Amino acid sequence: MNIKIVICFIIIFFLPVASAGTGDVWAAKYSGFIKSDQPLSFENYQIKPKILDDTKASITVYRNQALIETREFNVNDFKKYDNIRISLLGIKSDYSWVSISKLETKDVWRLLARTQLKWGDTYSIENYKFNIDTFDGSTVNLIISNNSMSQTNTFSTNDSKDYENLRIAVRNINKTGFIEFEIFTNKAPEINADISTDKDEYFPNENVSVTINITSADVQNIVGINIESDPSTEIKPEMFSATGFKGTKSFQSHITQLPESSTITINGSIEVRDYFNNKYIVSRSKIINTTPIVSIIKRVPEETDEENVNVTLEVYNSGTTMENVSVFETIPEEFNLKPLSWRLGIEPGESVNLTYQISPQKPGQYIFPPATAKWKVYSTSSKQVVMNMHMPYLSMTKIALRNKSQTDVELVISNTGDRPAKVNVSDNIPPGYSIVNGDATWSKKLEGGESTAFQYSLQGTIETLPPADATYSDMHGIVRRIQSNAIEAGVKVKAKDVNAINDTKAPALKVETYDIVSFMISSFIGIAGIIAGVALTIYLINTLKRRK
Repeated sequence: MNIKIVICFIIIFFLPVASAGTGDVWAAKYSGFIKSDQPLSFENYQIKPKILDDTKASITVYRNQALIETREFNVNDFKKYDNIRISLLGIKSDYSWVSISKLETKDVWRLLARTQLKWGDTYSIENYKFNIDTFDGSTVNLIISNNSMSQTNTFSTNDSKDYENLRIAVRNINKTGFIEFEIFTNKAPEINADISTDKDEYFPNENVSVTINITSADVQNIVGINIESDPSTEIKPEMFSATGFKGTKSFQSHITQLPESSTITINGSIEVRDYFNNKYIVSRSKIINTTPIVSIIKRVPEETDEENVNVTLEVYNSGTTMENVSVFETIPEEFNLKPLSWRLGIEPGESVNLTYQISPQKPGQYIFPPATAKWKVYSTSSKQVVMNMHMPYLSMTKIALRNKSQTDVELVISNTGDRPAKVNVSDNIPPGYSIVNGDATWSKKLEGGESTAFQYSLQGTIETLPPADATYSDMHGIVRRIQSNAIEAGVKVKAKDVNAINDTKAPALKVETYDIVSFMISSFIGIAGIIAGVALTIYLINTLKRRK
């Protein structure tokens, strides 16, 4: 086939399908919240909105500083002025949410259905119905209706027409009484949103930074954001608007003068408007807590591998008078430390940090109970905090086994921690005994969760052995020491039978000739007795039957 014909075929076949997704739409070039009588300039236009009530505003439009008109807009009303369109999207408090758009060609449609319709039949999709009215040569009159409208439109092959959020494209007209057509719907905006604060707990007079992130893979026409809190607080700014962006966009606001001893829910409402002014809402929330006038916060690192760890109690006075505060701290029993207490005089707006150190001896999770602050007739407590300790943690076990004229010693070393350690072991040899096999010292790196063992032998049998000593260090150079158990006098020493361990064969059974003969005779007598018993039983049963 001629390559030109192939290219023409591809263009003719795919062009209508590709173009069916595009259309001329009003793309926003500006959107924002404008106070009453505050002017907004865009190109050679200037507009001034004035709120009339919760549902409408009066908008004055100037072009080249000349008044065009003053007109009332209800929410979602729009009007075209030359090459721009002004829309009133909403009213919030003292602000009018206004957008200015220009006509552009964009890919805004997605295929919803492909179908065939015969004359006299009805096809329904979503809230629309389609009927063929009449055929006229190469055209068809198609009736499109829903609950609020009914239209009859003429279509040729590859014609398309838009009905609110639906587009109809006729692909084939058959004069025998059917058409093939496609139905498209405008693309719904797809966004991901999250709301966050720099922390979860605040003092009453502390500033809260609120961030809303919006992420979209496609260009969004209009996005409006409204931030509120429950209970109500002062949020600045509380509204944002943006147009024509994709990727991730961040909006930041601030809250001041928080109510004391409260749980506050920050609500973010993200409203997205597509190119047909359809509205989509995404809601996100974040909960924060505020402390009392005098507050206490306990801080420890969530994750640590330090030898000495600081525990900090921050006591803060957010009131307007000096307060005498008593602080009481309970330390987890794993550290064998007595409870601590302090008496403080704290001026308004002043904080005091109380710090002490702990030295965890094992890896794992440590739970610190709340600390308490008392003043006047009031008291408050910090939150319980958790710390995860990471470190090597070694244990060593000594085993002694008697082996003929010598004693075998084995040392098992295990690192049950979650960090590696460099280990040096040196066992203590009792005076007067010598090593005949192996070595009583050992060095190696042990990973977390790893175990190993080494052996050596001493000449003679020994009843008591002293513990072995070992040191190990972590990646920070922190050195720790351990000892194994001792082999005590009077404690039963495990005997080791080398021949029995190395020889897995069962010993041969030794049987004399007399035993074999005796076994055969007794077996014969037993079998004969069984046969005789069975015969006697049968005889007795037959005799009884004859008598009856």
